[in-house]
Amino acid sequence: MNVSQFFKLEIKRNLNLALFVSIGFAFLFGGGIVYAIYQMDGPFQPQNVSGLYSGVATVALGVFCAKVVIADLHHGTIYLLFTSARNRIIFLISRVLVISVVSLLFGLGCAALLYVNHVLNGQAFSAGDVGQAVLQYVLFGVFFTLLFQVISMFYQKVMQLLILSLVTILVLPGLLGIVFQVEAIPEFVKDIVAYAPIYSLPNQLPFLMLDGMEMIVTGIVSLLLFVFAYERLPKIDY
Repeated sequence: MNVSQFFKLEIKRNLNLALFVSIGFAFLFGGGIVYAIYQMDGPFQPQNVSGLYSGVATVALGVFCAKVVIADLHHGTIYLLFTSARNRIIFLISRVLVISVVSLLFGLGCAALLYVNHVLNGQAFSAGDVGQAVLQYVLFGVFFTLLFQVISMFYQKVMQLLILSLVTILVLPGLLGIVFQVEAIPEFVKDIVAYAPIYSLPNQLPFLMLDGMEMIVTGIVSLLLFVFAYERLPKIDY
């Protein structure tokens, strides 16, 4: 089986009802702010719309990032897929492609909600908002999928990996944020934390406010994770 065939198989498996229900629920959740703006003529802004949408979307996407990695561990099919080094590389590439598509759909859902807000409430919207939403959600999905993939290479207990994924996305950024409240911590340490994708993505994605440097750092770290997984995955004993 080549990458194209495996990718098509994974797309069919992951583009399911649960995915579209998650996006729909996030859309409805964010729609509450849109309705509030419509009724009260403010005081909320588009950032509040995307922020409330992400309240559901980031959790759901985080679960999908973990699911893409651990589904085959759970069902035991990974032992059939990993019969050769080539199959393992196909597995890795297909996972990145699949989560990119899933993340793209979440990003388009956010952009669609911002457009609805623009139509109903006359607030700012442009083609750039679509690009930002798609790009930032894809960066989020790819980074966390690769992170969980690397972790799963050394720790393969399914339920614990799922819990770890939620803690990483929902709890760890808040804990890291304590660094900025301690004056004794050097500024360079605070800068490292601020630009670390594990902190910047969960905190900046809700408002689509990742800046250029944060996106570059996320892209570089994701590439390093991919290279590490590419080199090590064929050698891991599952």
